[in-house]
Amino acid sequence: MKCPNRLRMSHRDAPAFLSLWTGFRLADSSRAWLALFKIPIDGSMKALCSAAMAACSLWFGAAPGLLAQSFTFTTIAGSPGLAGANDGTNGAARFDRPSGLAVDAATNIYLSDTSNDTIRKISPLGTNWVVTTIAGIAGIQGAQDGTNGVATLNRPNGITVDSHGNLFVVDHYNFTIRKIAPVGTNWVVSTIAGLAGAGGSADGTNSDARFRSPVGITIDAADNLYVADTVNCTIRMIAFVGTNAVTTTMVGAPGNFGFLDGVGASAELDYPYDLTLGLSNDVYIADWGNNAIRRITPFHTNQWGLTTIAGNSGAIGSADGPGAQAEFYFPNGIVADAAGNLYVTDQDNDTIRKLTPEGAGWVVSTIGGVPKVPGSADGTGANALLNRPWGIAVGPGGILYIADFANDTVRMGVPA
Repeated sequence: MKCPNRLRMSHRDAPAFLSLWTGFRLADSSRAWLALFKIPIDGSMKALCSAAMAACSLWFGAAPGLLAQSFTFTTIAGSPGLAGANDGTNGAARFDRPSGLAVDAATNIYLSDTSNDTIRKISPLGTNWVVTTIAGIAGIQGAQDGTNGVATLNRPNGITVDSHGNLFVVDHYNFTIRKIAPVGTNWVVSTIAGLAGAGGSADGTNSDARFRSPVGITIDAADNLYVADTVNCTIRMIAFVGTNAVTTTMVGAPGNFGFLDGVGASAELDYPYDLTLGLSNDVYIADWGNNAIRRITPFHTNQWGLTTIAGNSGAIGSADGPGAQAEFYFPNGIVADAAGNLYVTDQDNDTIRKLTPEGAGWVVSTIGGVPKVPGSADGTGANALLNRPWGIAVGPGGILYIADFANDTVRMGVPA
């Protein structure tokens, strides 16, 4: 079908016209078309409008959803290529392979400084960012519970924060989940699930549960934790019953890696790295080994279904587009914003991707970095460069915070 005459325009008109689409979902963009060209709203004209949008998207060479929102990225802490453990302000602070990252309501950033075996806090102070170490000792691995620097960790990865300011950390090589609770000006570290050094896949309570090199973690409004149990290729849930932490397996079967949508143990993942809670409490997963983004939804009571919303196992690349056509290259961090958009650190592409819900599907766009061009430049969109980005979080105002793993820095992405 061709675009009706009233929908035709010159390329000089295209920028203003396309700006109407930016940020709209499909249903809203349809209304924008109807309003712009004064087309009456009825079933037949809605169909006409949808067809016209598809035809015109081919003419312009891009669908509406592919117009990526503009983000400007800056470095707020650390200095590219200068690894270390120093506390300090802005570029004077040092990190060593930062990975997991979380932000609280006051815009304090909490960071797993993986190769330092520490947890860092990055606090805004005017226009500056002040970095302090709140748990662990740089260069000393261990599994000791305790306060501040008395506690030890072993390659911490994912981190999340609850509404009370408690932190929950995936202690990767200890095979455990740790809690870091603020007590006055101190931070008290305890182990809530798993047993240090004892890998496995058993469900159970507290230290009876077993994990195998877990990486990602997130939390819901009821304080249930969700863990990407990476080497087990499963997703686990930790529910608190009184003072106890009860671990169960939601989807996947231990050690059964693959790429299969399904329910419970019939579903297959391949080294899931991170996960986030979206609208309606659906769990979204960065399925690292499958180069895909997956979603978990309730199926029946105590049963969960796994589906794929973007990417495809075996299809490594950087293509933007509708979910089934989009490509990723080892995505390892994911977060949802309040509007239901997802943001992914596409690690081996050195980019930040955005997944926008459109109708019943998703559209993937690149909002930061250039595929397979590592670097540390600040800038907007493709003018910014990253180097194997890992953790990602959304703070107040929809601002993104990113652990730029191989640059040993923390970056901030501000939406236009």
